[in-house]
Parts: sequence; structure tokens; C-alpha cells
Amino acid sequence: HEARVPMLLTYRSVGSGTGMVEFVGDAASGFKSYNHFGSGDIPMDKAKYDTMAAKGETMVHLPFCMGPIGIFHHVPGALLTMDACLLAKIFSGLITTWDHADIKAQNPSLTVPVGQPIKVGHRTLGSSSTGGLAGYLNKTCPGSWTFGDCSTCPWPPTAGFTPVQGSPGMQAHIKDTTFSIGYLDAGHGHDFNLPEVSIPNKNGKTRTSLEAMALGGVAFAGAQAVATAVFPFDASADWSAVNLYNMPGDITWPIVLVSYLYVKKDQTATNPKTAAALKAFILRILNNHVGVVEEFGFTAPPTSVKTQTLAAAATIVYPTGMTSFVEEDETNPIGGMATNVISSKRIAFDDYQRDIMAAQILTLQATVSGLTGNGGITTQVHGSGTTNPKNWFAKAMRFMEDRSRMPMVLTYRAVGSGTGQQ
Repeated sequence: HEARVPMLLTYRSVGSGTGMVEFVGDAASGFKSYNHFGSGDIPMDKAKYDTMAAKGETMVHLPFCMGPIGIFHHVPGALLTMDACLLAKIFSGLITTWDHADIKAQNPSLTVPVGQPIKVGHRTLGSSSTGGLAGYLNKTCPGSWTFGDCSTCPWPPTAGFTPVQGSPGMQAHIKDTTFSIGYLDAGHGHDFNLPEVSIPNKNGKTRTSLEAMALGGVAFAGAQAVATAVFPFDASADWSAVNLYNMPGDITWPIVLVSYLYVKKDQTATNPKTAAALKAFILRILNNHVGVVEEFGFTAPPTSVKTQTLAAAATIVYPTGMTSFVEEDETNPIGGMATNVISSKRIAFDDYQRDIMAAQILTLQATVSGLTGNGGITTQVHGSGTTNPKNWFAKAMRFMEDRSRMPMVLTYRAVGSGTGQQ
């Protein structure tokens, strides 16, 4: 809605693996992309990269945000700590009960029923969160993790392992299944306030992803990747081996994924108007326009990563004569009305309404928090029995609810003396 000319931009959230497949294309398409760009939380895998290279195609990896993978659980009342090898044994099915000696060794205060099964949740289709977990375990404890570096892993076909669809399925599994454990893009776990496992990093500092994020530990992993040349300087090279697992540093989180845009380097055959819109979209994403990365709970790349990525984006070749879009953030009289201007001065009513609703939700959350802080609706009295006094019981209860300083709920079911006695 900020553009003067009509635009249609869409994105299918289908997972990193499918995004890669559609970006590379297949025999039916002559190995031409089904999309104008792809996106994934892992680099293009080597086989697909080699397929593109064999067809004379060159792509660039453009990192645009970073996020931790967290391990979440539903063990009532437990604060859990697990190192990589313990996690590897659980997620490969070598440890199947919560009272196993290895778990107790790292969590001596844990109290669970004898022989209580561990209910592991795992993703069904290829997913970047699975790839992040498997890559971290494969790099950190290969002796206990036997599945290798996989985004679709050979999970044990046992009752202790439950397949789930997508992040919503994993959220539901952990939230609704007592004594479960699973893995998520950490923000999806934090949204539901799911209990999180603390994990030691390479420097031996143990914390949750939420604690690491508060310290800047996700962005620091990215800065370490640039400093140690983990990110290739050539964005069009094979990046399949790039990962930010178990990077050094006291504050780093050990399971960090990088989200990439996959873009063909040669866009000269793309419709010029489409190419201009694609370029504008890429630059908005890489420049973290209006702070959207943080708004959705992720971490923007540090300056060193952003500088390298913008330089890579500048190597994309667009059609000759293409008119690029420009941004209007500060009012530009007359010039701001040009057809190639994307202007923040254009506001859609739905955005206005969403801002109002967001403010109302924040106010409501503060109100609810205040009630909880004052004890919430903790005073409850419920009765049932004879119908005779129902009216004066109701009046007495209403007076008490209205005149109490603290929230009260009092109810009476007029169901007869016999039912009341039962």
C-alpha cells in the first residue's frame, strides 16, 4: 500500500526444503525457478547448488536475520539443564525415561514418576529447526548422535516419538503433552511461555536461549562468524557447510540459525517491473526496514554481517533500463508522487486499525497483569442446594463481590436439597 502503482507480492510459508526445491526448479520446468526468490534458515544444500551450477545458474546467499533454536519441555515444576550429548541420546531414542541416570546426573533435584516415558516431538517434513538441532548435535556430540546432519531425520518408529506438523504442531505437542520435549524456533516457544531447557555453550556458560538473547548472544554468534570467516566472502559460492553451531564466546547461544534469501544473480531476463519490485523488497529486508526483525522476535545481523550482505546484493545484475524504486521516509514534495516511489506517508486503514488493536491489547495485558499481581481472582466460594434461599444468597454474594477490595467470585446453584447433599 506504500507504492503508488499496484503491486502483488506473495510468500508461501512451506519450509526451507520446499523453498529450495522451488527455487532450483526441476526437469519439468527446465530447472527454472518456480519463484522469484527463495528463503530458508539453512544454506542451499550442496546437491541443489551443484545442480544449479551445472545448468549455468549462479545464486547469492543473503543473510537477513538470525534466530536461536530452543529445546522446550513439559515436565511439571522442573528446571532442566542438558548438554549436547544428553540431548543427542534423548532425541535419538537411546534414553527413553525421565528418571534415567544420565538425566538425573545433570538434574539431581528432578522428581518424576519411576519409569516415566519421555514423549519426544519431532517434525515430519524437512525443516530448518530439525536441521538446526541435528547439525548442532552432529557437530557437538557425534558419538551419541547417529543420524548425522539431517533436516529429515530417521526418527525411531516408537510410541515415545510423536510426529508433528510445523511449529504450531510442536507448540501444541509440548503445551498439551505432559512429560514431553521438543525443539522450536525459540520465539515460538517463548510466545507460549513454554519451559525451556538450559544448555551449556562452547565456553561452558549454561543458560536458556531467552537469557542468551537478552545478552546479545545470538548477534554475537554472527559477528564471530564474520571474524572467523565462517561466512564465505563470495556470496555466490557454495555455502552448504556454513553453520553457527557452538560458536565461541561467553554469551553466545549454541544453536543459532541464519535466515537467507536465495536470489539468482542474473536477473536480466526478469520483467523489469518485477525485477524492480524484487530489488526493493530485498533492500527493505536486508536493511531491516522499520525494525521488523525484532518485531517478530528475531535478531538482526550485526553490522559486520549486514555490510557484507549488502555488498553481495549489489552484485545482482538487473535488466538494462530498469527503473528502481526509491523510498520516501522524509517528505519529498512533488518527487514523492513519482510512480517509482514507495512512500511511508501512504497509510492503509487496516494498518491504522491494527495499531489501535495492538495498543488495546497491551493495555488489556497490563490490566490482567495488575489483577494477577494483586492476587487475581483467588477468592472463590461455590455452593449448591435448596432453592428456598437462592435469592437472598445471590444478593448477599453480589454485595460481597461489589464491596470487596480484592476480586471475588461467589456462586450458588439452586438444585434442591438432595442434589446439594450429594
